[in-house]
Amino acid sequence: MLEFENIELYIKDRLLFSSGQVKLDKGLVALIGRNGTGKSTFLKTIVDNRHSLSSQIQIDEKPLMEYSSEELSRVIAVVYSRSQVFGEHTVNDVLLLGRTPYLSPLRGYSEEDHKQVRNVVELLEIQNLKDQVFNALSDGEKQLVMIGRALVQDTKIIVLDEPTAFLDVVNKQRILELLAKISESKLILFSSHQVGLLARLCDQLLLIDKEELNLFTNKEQFKEIIESSFQIQL
Repeated sequence: MLEFENIELYIKDRLLFSSGQVKLDKGLVALIGRNGTGKSTFLKTIVDNRHSLSSQIQIDEKPLMEYSSEELSRVIAVVYSRSQVFGEHTVNDVLLLGRTPYLSPLRGYSEEDHKQVRNVVELLEIQNLKDQVFNALSDGEKQLVMIGRALVQDTKIIVLDEPTAFLDVVNKQRILELLAKISESKLILFSSHQVGLLARLCDQLLLIDKEELNLFTNKEQFKEIIESSFQIQL
């Protein structure tokens, strides 16, 4: 599904990391590493600056540089750690924006678009939020809605940059458990510092350490890998 090979990621003249071949299929994949190792930079490169690494990143064996912006928006949905501002738009309006990649100048939202929103509202159990103004929600509720918008976008890959960064402990766990459930049918790639929950919930770990990006797939080793890399006791 998503494949990297022989990547070298730089900021100016400083090497952040290099990698060998990494291939990711559906499941929940955490991108971890200490501050300044390049986690957010890498995710932004995949989504927003793909041409700088075009020859080394592929989706379904097609180089990323060959996707138009419209095509890419039907393959990858993005959720950032800080929610956007949507004026007086309701949660239902924000969720509908996930269908934008499928609109054309000749048609508005279809019944299928509205059905997608209803299905996601039910999945996330946010029926009580759908008519509320998005900007009036709590941080945890906003993040839940932004994940919902990514689901409404109906892509095979969802990329999230620090999705639990500004949430309390209860909402951190709720969001990660939700992502684990969603990843049964999609590839969910997210960066995180919340390493305490990852060993239990993730299918794979992408670790940036000592200027190298490596993939680990043996869940029995995750706890040891996290403790060794971050010098903590889980």
